[in-house]
Amino acid sequence: MGKKEIKPERAHQVPDLREYSIYQQEIEKLKKLCSSIQKEKSKEVSQALKNYVTFRLVGVSENLLQSMTAHLIDEFKISAASMLEGDIMELHLDQLDEIKGKDITKGKIMATTFGLSNVRKINETFGKITNIQDQKKSGKKKSTPFFDWIQELSGFKKEERNLFRETNELLNIRNEITHEMDDYSGSGEELGITVEEWSGLINMMWYASFFYLSRKRKTSKKPNAEKCEELFDMSIDEFYNITSKHSPK
Repeated sequence: MGKKEIKPERAHQVPDLREYSIYQQEIEKLKKLCSSIQKEKSKEVSQALKNYVTFRLVGVSENLLQSMTAHLIDEFKISAASMLEGDIMELHLDQLDEIKGKDITKGKIMATTFGLSNVRKINETFGKITNIQDQKKSGKKKSTPFFDWIQELSGFKKEERNLFRETNELLNIRNEITHEMDDYSGSGEELGITVEEWSGLINMMWYASFFYLSRKRKTSKKPNAEKCEELFDMSIDEFYNITSKHSPK
């Protein structure tokens, strides 16, 4: 029997998904910084900026991933039992009034328990939300069903871009900069490409999850179909055909 502790002060810090435009603004700022890095003559300043961009990119993205998971859990009424191990969530009595606030939801409370700065936790969390999980039950500890789904939807062959590996490398670089005092070793141009590609991947993760979870909503069919053509360059029927290979029969 496992316990998860409810921490209202952390739930308060999970941004609402409607603040997604703030994330987009941050990404644009980071892209501009990457352009500035390419023109910077001082190696010390250039290195400091590259380290900052990497750290900031992962930090704001983790906030967005929390917002996305919280929103999907609340919007589609996903049960806590399907998401969390154990069957008890602990709350200190002096915090009871705090969870009554309008800005604290079940999704936000749950989102604070996910380790979304770890690639396997991202795979596991979004896999549970969408029910895109390893259907073979082969016991493989290193299976990545959610990322495999996004990989196929993206159209990229793993030899071109391995999305799971890219995510893992970015998060590891951030950890090395933060905890081991290492430096980002690439160029400003390479970092700019990373910012662009990482932002695009998060976008795919959000829309793929939303398309699938809202598939039975009549009001979502037309906008989902239009966005699917725009983002994945495929019809919504093709999207569902691909998804059917990764979801429960």
